[in-house]
Amino acid sequence: MDAKAMQDLKKRPTKRNPQKTSRKITPVTIRKSDGRRIMVMPEQIPTRMKRQNKIATANSVSFKSSIKILGALSLTMLKMIPSTVLLLAVSWLAWGTFQMAPNLFQQQLQQLSVEGIHLLSEDDILSSVQIPSSNNLSSLDPYELSGKANTNKIVKTSHVRRYFPDQIHFFIEEFGPEATIEHRGKLFLIDENRKLLREIKSDGIINAPVLRGFDRQEIVDLPDSFRLGQALRFQNSLHLNEAFRQKVQYIDVEEPLNVKVKLFEGPTLIYFGSNFFVERIGIFEKVYDPILEKHRLPQRIDLRYHNKLIVTP
Repeated sequence: MDAKAMQDLKKRPTKRNPQKTSRKITPVTIRKSDGRRIMVMPEQIPTRMKRQNKIATANSVSFKSSIKILGALSLTMLKMIPSTVLLLAVSWLAWGTFQMAPNLFQQQLQQLSVEGIHLLSEDDILSSVQIPSSNNLSSLDPYELSGKANTNKIVKTSHVRRYFPDQIHFFIEEFGPEATIEHRGKLFLIDENRKLLREIKSDGIINAPVLRGFDRQEIVDLPDSFRLGQALRFQNSLHLNEAFRQKVQYIDVEEPLNVKVKLFEGPTLIYFGSNFFVERIGIFEKVYDPILEKHRLPQRIDLRYHNKLIVTP
């Protein structure tokens, strides 16, 4: 072969088959039916045995997952135990209350108490509300009972509260007595609105002195009575001189322009006129003791005139 042919041969590309990389196959240990272990290549393992190995592996994974799930459920149940116990306790209490409710709420009224009364008595409140003794407490409406109590003209406001199983309580606010007036030998209390509250006995006088000198028509329409206005004006003047107020038995306004006052001691009547009550009470306090030294217990002392004092022995 000449040199030119050799050069052409060298220029031709050479094709080489790429070498295939061989994969290293590891033998597998299997257990035979008689218990012996042998080493075999994977391709020598029967298909049935491979399937059994896959199933065993899957079962192993499934078992581990089940363990984890059971552990989580157990932890959740442990956390729920306090709530479950509380729920059972509440249910038990509710059941017990339901069983006892008929006995608790269906008992008859056994005790009635009244707070805040001075002019009224418990019997007065009972007669106003008229509660049947056979009633059980749950059938009594506090608002209805309060409305009935307010029908008493001495009651200003009232509140009623039930205490199960068998008690009821009244909270009463009365109209305060402003004065005591006399009419036809009977005594009555009046409130700050000049309304008659109730008749009282002579030993039950609360606000002395007694106001007297009213006619029949004025008793019916006291708020517009001029005589009552004069009497209350004089009574208010007495608040500035408590010592003198304690000596006054009654205030007579039969002649409204000449208010007369009767003291407890002796028969003396004092004429105060229709105004300047505070000043004239002060004058009386100064001259009364000297007058007693001269006249003992005079029948009349007239203070109506300016710079003039008239004493009737």
